[in-house]
Amino acid sequence: MSHPYRLLAVIAAALAMVVAGCSSSDSTGAGGDGGSEAVSVYPSPGTEVASPGSQISMVGIDPDDIGEITVVGSESGEHAGSVEAYEGLEGGSFVPEQAFEQGETVTVTTDLEVNGAEGGEFSFQIGNFRTQAAPPPKDIPKEGTLPQEPVDYKSRPDLRPPKVNVLTPASDEVAEGLIFIGPKWNGPIILDNEGELVYYAPGLPVADFKPQEYDGEQYLTWWQGPFNAGGYTEGRYMMANDSYEVEKIVESGNGYFGDLHEFTITDRGTAFVPAYRAVLMDLSDRGGPENAAVLDSVAQEIDIETGLVVWEWHSIGNVGLGESYSEVPETPEDAYDYFHINSIQEDYDGNIIVSARNTSTVYKIDKGTGEVIWRVGGNRPTFEQGKGLDLGYQHDAVPVEGEENVYSLYDNGAAPEITPYSRGLVFEVDEEAGTVKLTRKPYVHPDKLSAGSQGNMQMLPNGNVMIGWGSEPYMTEFSEDGEVLFDANYQARNSSYRTYRFPWTGDPVEEPAIATEQGQGGIRAWVSWNGSTEVDSWELLGGASEDELETVAEADRDGFETALTAQGDHAFYAARALDADGNELAQSPPVAAGEGWYPEFQRE
Repeated sequence: MSHPYRLLAVIAAALAMVVAGCSSSDSTGAGGDGGSEAVSVYPSPGTEVASPGSQISMVGIDPDDIGEITVVGSESGEHAGSVEAYEGLEGGSFVPEQAFEQGETVTVTTDLEVNGAEGGEFSFQIGNFRTQAAPPPKDIPKEGTLPQEPVDYKSRPDLRPPKVNVLTPASDEVAEGLIFIGPKWNGPIILDNEGELVYYAPGLPVADFKPQEYDGEQYLTWWQGPFNAGGYTEGRYMMANDSYEVEKIVESGNGYFGDLHEFTITDRGTAFVPAYRAVLMDLSDRGGPENAAVLDSVAQEIDIETGLVVWEWHSIGNVGLGESYSEVPETPEDAYDYFHINSIQEDYDGNIIVSARNTSTVYKIDKGTGEVIWRVGGNRPTFEQGKGLDLGYQHDAVPVEGEENVYSLYDNGAAPEITPYSRGLVFEVDEEAGTVKLTRKPYVHPDKLSAGSQGNMQMLPNGNVMIGWGSEPYMTEFSEDGEVLFDANYQARNSSYRTYRFPWTGDPVEEPAIATEQGQGGIRAWVSWNGSTEVDSWELLGGASEDELETVAEADRDGFETALTAQGDHAFYAARALDADGNELAQSPPVAAGEGWYPEFQRE
């Protein structure tokens, strides 16, 4: 089935190449590499739909050199405020004491040379957000094709994680690390190569669950918040230490609420996050209502330590509504999600790669000005599209580390159908030649899965590829040449937005769990330690009192929960976890024979 407007692609590509040949990025925004000495500011000059709660971010200058700044709203008048410095990079934000008025023009005057402006004066528009559209109801429907089938553990009856079915056992060539999924209302899950549970936080509503490095330390990170049924969300971003304790909470800035589609930490202590907001617009020329609600996709970079916004980009004003394949709504109560941002990544040159589902396009954005540098896919491709690059509602466009102008993405190709099945793709952009082409054969699931939403493709350090199939609850690791090295599915209430493989060392603050059952002439015990990655074996301790315990049984770790049996009749028992060298890691509280203990799960 052909993509709508696909017949126009050749003409559009030719025109776009002419335009691209006449312009180039000279951005010096946060991470940009251009030659201009101008300071980059956000909201960018000419922004059409800034938030009333906007800071004015100035990047690439010592905060002490920002000097005098005057901020005047056309309706609200002059705004007092203060400049607050960033922690992660050079610059600072002017934070107004009062919010701006919806629909007004804000004029900023400085002594700086501002990127995208003439001299140091520029203006931007505050959007009109007085729409009739309400956020989607916070009740996400069930997804996938597999029924829910929980696993029960005697030592942790509170967990009941989704059952994992390993379809292709992990070969010796899989990459190092554990597997991370976040099937929404089920909660975040870590699995080993046998599909056995390592960690589970039941009922914690999460997405984009993975380890990341911040300030030289490893953190578990995720988006958290209630899920909406309409494709976007409003929540915040969590960072937990190796003991699974939340240490930092990151929130979107400028009055926005964080969306689930991205939370990527940079090596300068900042994070890329998205947000959505309905803007009042006239869609009568497109067959819609005059007072329509159009969803603006917003990308931000947040300084983690201060919470300040260091960069912001809006789809409205930079990407036209005509690029969308979504139907225009007939009523003002239904928001027009024309763009639908679903990934934000920094490119090798400091500019930004953005994926938009509803335009079927990957964009390269000039970080300094917000202008589009190039497009791959969609109805306005910049380059001559190579075979196999007929994108359809793709996700997770990521620059391939160490390879300039090479990118990976997960192409859904579904809902409506563009390709017969979903694919993992790697493509190369040649700006000089004006071409884009696949550099690898597409990665396709053995069962030819077709996922209507979500999904990701992770390039692994050893050359392998991990794919999470989005609304199809599967995870597959391929070799570079496409051999299936591991494949599994999971029977969760909801599917995982993304799936990852990463090394991770967990040292839970909570103690191991134990359950015991008295039998004739002995005791049977089940032991586990949710989140620990270092347990190699277990000892069962028994004794006449809680203070007089000795080893009565030993067993190698056998998946998440290990069973031990001991003869004799002791009044109390406890479980002791040992590492590979036989050193004690932790011990459970003692329990009376026939009883058990497990920690109460604490939700943030």
